[in-house]
Amino acid sequence: MAESDPKVPDLQDTATPFGLPLSGIYKRSYAYVSLKDRLPVILTKIIDTICQNKTEIIASYGQDAKEDMKKIIGFISQIKNEIVTNKTLKPLRLNKAVTNDAEEWNKYLDHRTSIEGKTPTWFNTTWLYCETYMYRALAQEISLMNTMHSYDPFEWHKQNDLINSINSIDLLINLYVKDIICNKEYNIENSKNDFLKFLKLSLWGNRHDLSATAGSPCDKPDNPLLVLDVLDKNIVINDWEIVWDVVNKKMKENDNIHIVLDNAGYELFTDLCLAAFLITIVPTTKITFYVKLYPWYVSDTTSRDFLWTLNYMSNLNDYPNIQLLGKMFKNLMDRNVWCVKEEPYWTGPYNFTEMKEKEKDLYAQLSDAKLVIFKGDLNYRKLLGDMNFEYNTSFATALGNFQPTNILSLRTMKCDICVGLPNDVAEFFEKDKTKLITGEYALIQAAMFGI
Repeated sequence: MAESDPKVPDLQDTATPFGLPLSGIYKRSYAYVSLKDRLPVILTKIIDTICQNKTEIIASYGQDAKEDMKKIIGFISQIKNEIVTNKTLKPLRLNKAVTNDAEEWNKYLDHRTSIEGKTPTWFNTTWLYCETYMYRALAQEISLMNTMHSYDPFEWHKQNDLINSINSIDLLINLYVKDIICNKEYNIENSKNDFLKFLKLSLWGNRHDLSATAGSPCDKPDNPLLVLDVLDKNIVINDWEIVWDVVNKKMKENDNIHIVLDNAGYELFTDLCLAAFLITIVPTTKITFYVKLYPWYVSDTTSRDFLWTLNYMSNLNDYPNIQLLGKMFKNLMDRNVWCVKEEPYWTGPYNFTEMKEKEKDLYAQLSDAKLVIFKGDLNYRKLLGDMNFEYNTSFATALGNFQPTNILSLRTMKCDICVGLPNDVAEFFEKDKTKLITGEYALIQAAMFGI
């Protein structure tokens, strides 16, 4: 249910102008709609989840969790009211028992206040900042709880997304995946076509975004192989052959590919399949998966989600092929062919164009990789600094100072920014900007920096 219009000083009845960052100040932007309707619904559903799972939470965390639940619900109700009434953002409460980046977030609030000339309010500041602030503030408050400090308010939803997709996953493995990544006799001559299929599986897996659906369950995937071909016409940018050239010709022994993950559940499964295929065709490759440090954007993958997924698959006795794949994935972890890393920068207040200055060590890590794959819409927004570039701006230009290595973005389009579009496609979206946010269209977009 939509809230009444908030009081937004200088609200403009336009879409976001080109050359400016996305912001709730533009009434015809997805930022405005998201702040007005979607974020309040997400927060309400967290309260619903806590209330529905009260018995299980007490069983896990003890009787003292009753008081923690009251505190978390109280905070969520407060921040929801502050969003819909366009109040100012507040400093995060600090946790003296835990060292984290809360002080950095508070410094960034001072920085935004200096830039804007007043304390930022939800609709009047940049959307990327205030939306990420909401999730970071929630994580901080939970970290302050006596017993529930490790609670993930989205875990139940993420796990259900995978569980509800099991039959589709089993079908996909039986029809296609098993014969390739579990086959010691795999015909390498098929690898180019198979690479495209695994890319598209991972790409369209990105439709399983519980943040985009405001926490509502995603549609169960039909036969994923049939969907791939049907949706080809909706891939508005497809640089897959450029990326294939890197994987096929430029990978040397022990070269790294890094994957900056997006959603847990079905999408994570498709990402794991892509990573396993890359190992199949380039056996000396190492894969690094980057996960979120905190529960983030409803369905983003944390370390706990990643390990739960592998364990869940490995223990599915009624689905032997899923079990086989789960054990194969765990073996890749055990042999350090795959590794999982948490990096605070992914849940920090900065976009990726600032990484070279703000987090030199992470930038160096990415620079050591042959290819970095960024999954999903939020990563795309951070790659572009959430700036509404002209649609025909090249991807490499939009990346600005972020050029650590070869970059690939796999993204279904769920917000109103996109670059690198041919003129006719740009005109198509210019006529109907709502097409940019539905997840109906997608891109496989690369920027090669000659590495």
